[in-house]
Amino acid sequence: MCGDGANDCGALKVAHAGISLSEQEASVASPFTSRTPSVECVPELIRQGRAALVTSFCMFKYMALYSIIQYLGILLLYWQLNTFGNYQFLFQDLAITTLIGMTMSLNGAYPKLVPFRPAARLTSPPLLLSVALNILFSLALQVCGFVLVQKQPWYSADDLLSACAPRNTSLMGSPAPTGLSQGVHGMRNSTGGEEKEEEESYQSYENTTVWLLSTINCLLVAVVFSKGKPFRQPVHKNYVFVFVLVVQLAVCLFFLFASLDELYARMELVCTPSTWRIALLVMLMVTFAVSFTVEVSRGLFGEGGLSGGQTGQEDSASGGGRPEPSRPMITEGILRPLSCLIRVHKAADIKT
Repeated sequence: MCGDGANDCGALKVAHAGISLSEQEASVASPFTSRTPSVECVPELIRQGRAALVTSFCMFKYMALYSIIQYLGILLLYWQLNTFGNYQFLFQDLAITTLIGMTMSLNGAYPKLVPFRPAARLTSPPLLLSVALNILFSLALQVCGFVLVQKQPWYSADDLLSACAPRNTSLMGSPAPTGLSQGVHGMRNSTGGEEKEEEESYQSYENTTVWLLSTINCLLVAVVFSKGKPFRQPVHKNYVFVFVLVVQLAVCLFFLFASLDELYARMELVCTPSTWRIALLVMLMVTFAVSFTVEVSRGLFGEGGLSGGQTGQEDSASGGGRPEPSRPMITEGILRPLSCLIRVHKAADIKT
């Protein structure tokens, strides 16, 4: 509903979206106020509203999936009485998720207004299907890494230097958490005649594999959920988000292929052969390709099928009223405010 006078306040307040075309009395009753006294602001409001809705859902899906990805990794490590280290948790929570959450929502609205609406509820089938499929992909990725690393010829549950070059034996003398050959059981030494237990270490081949897969997978999921068209601008237009992703991916790849003793000891990682690191990268690329393809296909055949009439019927049914017949979105958006205006005028005995 668009209005510019005091007699429009009732209709502006009752309408689904009231736009005041002036800064006088009508601006008090309407949630939106246009700086130009013209209805040209209506398409802009629709575009921005749809972009905001889709962005909110993308953020929800990413935060939900990030938590589940981390939860699945911890469950796998609990199978061997292990878990992520403190610095590993800190890197995922602070360096990955916090920065993505601050920049992922900076996409603008798509300049072209499409003739259908996005999903209007978190419980809509397209959104639930997207989250469920990506959970399955992430679970399959981490389980494959967890199982396959135990089948490698260099794998040893007790000797964590079995796959490392001889120079990596210097880890035994580093100030980082010790207990390389004892796994998570720690290691005892004596200083000044007193025996004390060193800080517990979570280093293992399973820990290194699952942590690297889950961390990089969080970045890939952020790219998958940041699709642009038809309601938001393409992801490459969000320059800050792209820059953050590139830096984070470069750091993660450095963790994957670097062999720095001090860094690996601090992050509680274990040296693995180059062939296994390349295998992890291949698994991540395959998972990303499948997830991206499914997300794009779901957007084409899932969200595109939710026309204005369908979502209008869902809204009417949820409100307890009688379902309205299917009508085009623009027609419905015009008739509802007009009917509200007629009811207000009749109630005030004003002749329209």
